[in-house]
Amino acid sequence: MPPQLNYEFTIVSGDSVDEISSESDFEENFPIDSVLQGRSFCSKFTSLVFRKVFNLQYTGCRSSKKCLPGDGVIANLPCSISLSAINCTGVLKRVRIFLKFDDNTKRSRHDKRFDPSTTLIGEGIWDDKKNQLHVLLCRFLDIENSWSNAHVGDCTTRLSLRFPTIWSIKETSTIMGQIWTNKTEDDSGYFENIMFRSTENHMHALPDLKYEYTEHYRVSNLCPEKKLGRNRKRRYPSPNSTGMKFNMLVESSEGRTGWGSANALTVNSQLYMHVRRFFASIRDDFSKPTRWEPQGRANISYRIDIKWQTPPKLTDEDNASIVPDEKMEITAEGIYDADTGGLCMIGCRKLDQLLGNASIDCGILLNFQFAPVKGLENGGYIRGEIKSIREKSDLLYFDHLDVSSVAYNREQARHTIWTMDLEIALVVISQTLVCLSVRSQFYHSKRHPNSLPFTSLVMLVILALGQLIPLVLNYEALFNHKNDQGTVLFQTGGWLEANEVIIRITSMVAFLLYFRILQQAFSSRSKDGNGKGLWFAEKMTLLVTLPLYVSGAIIVLLVDRANYKRDIVLLPISPVDYWQRSTLDDLKSYAGLISDGFLLPQILFNIFSNSRENALRPSFYISTSLVRLLPHVYDLYCDHSYVEYKGTFVYANPAENFFSTVWDVIIPIGVLLFAAIIYLQQQFGGCCIVPKRFRWSESYENIPMVSES
Repeated sequence: MPPQLNYEFTIVSGDSVDEISSESDFEENFPIDSVLQGRSFCSKFTSLVFRKVFNLQYTGCRSSKKCLPGDGVIANLPCSISLSAINCTGVLKRVRIFLKFDDNTKRSRHDKRFDPSTTLIGEGIWDDKKNQLHVLLCRFLDIENSWSNAHVGDCTTRLSLRFPTIWSIKETSTIMGQIWTNKTEDDSGYFENIMFRSTENHMHALPDLKYEYTEHYRVSNLCPEKKLGRNRKRRYPSPNSTGMKFNMLVESSEGRTGWGSANALTVNSQLYMHVRRFFASIRDDFSKPTRWEPQGRANISYRIDIKWQTPPKLTDEDNASIVPDEKMEITAEGIYDADTGGLCMIGCRKLDQLLGNASIDCGILLNFQFAPVKGLENGGYIRGEIKSIREKSDLLYFDHLDVSSVAYNREQARHTIWTMDLEIALVVISQTLVCLSVRSQFYHSKRHPNSLPFTSLVMLVILALGQLIPLVLNYEALFNHKNDQGTVLFQTGGWLEANEVIIRITSMVAFLLYFRILQQAFSSRSKDGNGKGLWFAEKMTLLVTLPLYVSGAIIVLLVDRANYKRDIVLLPISPVDYWQRSTLDDLKSYAGLISDGFLLPQILFNIFSNSRENALRPSFYISTSLVRLLPHVYDLYCDHSYVEYKGTFVYANPAENFFSTVWDVIIPIGVLLFAAIIYLQQQFGGCCIVPKRFRWSESYENIPMVSES
């Protein structure tokens, strides 16, 4: 690192500035004083320019030695550069900088290791007349063998940087510039001009930025005005509201899937400023009079970024993985009708960021339909499509893309928060009920010690593990996931943390009570005179249930491999992403299904022992069955009453059980059927549900004799 103290700027001078200025493009740019807004040159200019990533665009790269400074010494063609300041003086408005070419083969663009072969050093000065930064750049020479002979030389590279004042559909960069050399084409080290543009849109930094609409004619032809329907009381987001910014799921007709974001840039002649958080500004849509008034149409521009995903594949470790593919960047402008909620735009997409403006496809039509700001009409979603208006024979033609996105408003936000609170309360109530029911069974066993040997140990193990597994895995992942995904959405504060503690405590208490009953049942059966017959019944129960559970797990694994499943997470405050169902998720759901049928081992044990003992207290198996079936009833109710936003599962969590319309009907019926069978067995004997010719001996004392015969 060169010394930063007592540095004298010696390279840049008046003559060199005139040379760079004459060769650089001159367009209307922001004056630096306007950008800095009274702050010092160094502090604000550094925050705006340095440590940012700029994409490169090669204007005429014909060979590897004609592309970059230094005779093409960089192994791979860089796709971006980054600038960092070494020294800066505010009085003279001069800076000393590092320019680093970022190799696109590296995993991180922000690799801090210093590589002199990909780095240039130079001095720059701000030109007040043209409002540009002019920089003379030099290479590090003689660095092959040792740093002892290294020195700075070959100062023939030039750079200019500016803040454009006007945006358009083909240019939405807040910072742009170019790199060139003063060498001739026959000289060694000559390279073609390189353009660079900022990767981020810092609209707040350029308050006087203007947008120039250039597609009025095409928009008017392709986006006809829709007539208002009969129901004029339906209100849609105003063009300046926060509802105009949304994340989206994109699906192609070929089955490809991607996610993206749509960010409004300008509305009419004003910048679209999104500086407040979601809930702080959601009242904007409701601060107006309740009486419907026409709002009309507004010119609007957007930047849309889509990231395509390749189909998920299973790795050697049987874990699903999604490998990122290419991106699609679209800038668009058109008309938004606030009376109908329709947004129609013409778009331009960048085909190759390395080739410049010549590789732009402006034959794209975008149509979106916003959801009303009140109620859950239209499913609470923004629907739309992106399609090419070129002929199918055109090389730039692409099949249409279907777009969907969560449209969130105040009513929906309240509904989601209320739902979140309700589900947390249901989890707490359910766990409390489990704790009370197992406590009643524990005291029942103490009052009736003779019934303990007739309690299935397999059932107790399933119930104990059913409390232990969620305690170890699901709850921590559940609450951490919610905090990561929706910190703004679910502003429950201490309520969430307090209930997490309650859930953990009740789960631990239930597990300990189940484990205590299991110990007591084991020891009492060993002391019981009929222990051999009961152990035979337990072994038969295990021989039936274990293959059944294992075969079910194998089926789940086979289905998981044959048809990989994933759910789309659509959250309005975070990028659209995928909730991936791995093999572990499916096995956890299958474990929940086993817990739903917790009475099956007891039913089989009663059959094999032909017992009519009241081993299970009615309040225990009825309340536990109720806890197991209620999530499915709740999920079935949600599917038929309102749109549930994926990713907000707490109570009916698909990571803990199988939830669908079919399962939500089958499982409750099975749970109720098992409870009814237990009641009949404890009243009329374990074999009462078995036809007489298939029954065991009438008493468990004779079971060993049957086995011997």
